[in-house]
Amino acid sequence: MGKTSKSLAWSSIDKFGVQAFALIVGVFTVRMLTPDDFGIIAALSIFTALSNVLVDSGFSTALIRRQQNTENEYSATFFFNVALSIVLYLILWIFSNDIAGYFDIPQLNPLSRFVFLGIIINSFGIIPNVLLTRKMEFKAISIANLVSAVASAVLTIILILVGYTYWAIAWQIVSLTAIRVAMLWVMSRWAPTSKPDFSVIRKIFSFSIFLLFTSSINIIVKYIYNIKIPKVFSKEDLGYYDRARKFQDIPSMVVAGAITSVAYPILSSLNNDKPKQLAFFRKIVRVISFLIFPIMLGLIGIIDNLTTVVLTDKWTDMIPYFQILCIAAVFLPFQSFCLTTLNAIGKSNLNFILELGRNLLTVVLFIFLSKTIKEMLWGFSLAMFVSYAVNMIVVGKQLGYSTIQHLKDILPYAVISIVMSFITLLIGKLELSIFTNGIYNLALILLIQILAAISFYLGVSFVLGSKVIKESIELITSINKHS
Repeated sequence: MGKTSKSLAWSSIDKFGVQAFALIVGVFTVRMLTPDDFGIIAALSIFTALSNVLVDSGFSTALIRRQQNTENEYSATFFFNVALSIVLYLILWIFSNDIAGYFDIPQLNPLSRFVFLGIIINSFGIIPNVLLTRKMEFKAISIANLVSAVASAVLTIILILVGYTYWAIAWQIVSLTAIRVAMLWVMSRWAPTSKPDFSVIRKIFSFSIFLLFTSSINIIVKYIYNIKIPKVFSKEDLGYYDRARKFQDIPSMVVAGAITSVAYPILSSLNNDKPKQLAFFRKIVRVISFLIFPIMLGLIGIIDNLTTVVLTDKWTDMIPYFQILCIAAVFLPFQSFCLTTLNAIGKSNLNFILELGRNLLTVVLFIFLSKTIKEMLWGFSLAMFVSYAVNMIVVGKQLGYSTIQHLKDILPYAVISIVMSFITLLIGKLELSIFTNGIYNLALILLIQILAAISFYLGVSFVLGSKVIKESIELITSINKHS
């Protein structure tokens, strides 16, 4: 197996492993804690995420893309990142009481000062991560991510069991960052020099400022709901939304991440053979359709019983939020793949325009559709659909891929999945009295729903002569040929 193949393999293990573990731990913590607990933590998300983006300042991507960097340049960037993180932490410390006052959540004052320590800790890991990435040491990065996820999860579970409630989640956030950074340092075997060359900041600033602006806008738009929901509604509602968003993110991110990491090198290698490039693009679209439609639409059909059986009744108010977000999640892997394709064919300049358009539309719909949380989420889903459609049109013009071709590639899987979802919804209305404990009856219905959905989807796909499973296998084996 070539180095590229190994790198892609470890990258996939990282994505699947961390997400799978996050799902398991997420289920446990949701069962043990309340929506209020998660709402309190979620209120701080935008400050942490935006600060981490500002600390990085786009320098990590710039250093990875540069042909050559010196040890003194790495050291200068390291000291800059750490210094900026300390400044941002002090600012957030000063305004922590104001943050608590804005959300009317007094607990945020001491909590934020602890959670924001992760910003400083994370800054220490930026350069070690850059070094490992440049060397394509994705195995080391994956091990660091997996070990930190497991260790922080164990700590979180112990803290929940002894009654730490939302503080347990705070400890999970900080400990995960600390363990990951420590492992990156050990594996990179790097140490800063005593003669940092700060001229590198000026050299890469013109490139990094563009990335910083784009990343900052993305973060603000992503977490804009976390600012309004607790202020206008309640922290409990934010807890419902936050968990719905996190659980919805997992399958769509796994599909998008796995596909794009495999597709990029192959699409790039086919730039001189447009017919083969188009054929490969369509194959990926079919694979995405085959996976994402049944997963997300199937979850819509089973989420009622799944929530009661797995998460308990206290989370039933999350169900409508999750169902709406599942519709949005259908389009996310297609969006991601389109942007990856534009990068692969040398049209990365279009990415900024497309992402800016998506963000502007999301904000406009957020402003005009915000009377209720459901209305906000329908606006978000509409923005995702429009963005997906525009992305496909733009990429289609570059590759010679028509709307009719696209509909032929996705409609069979979309239609089968819609019917499948209705079947699971109908099965969910069954009432069984086999067991004296009602939860066991619901669990049995849930099992029937899942088996019926899988059998129906795969059975109809087979009868209709779908070749997408074979294409998926060919996609995996083709990695070696392009490594």
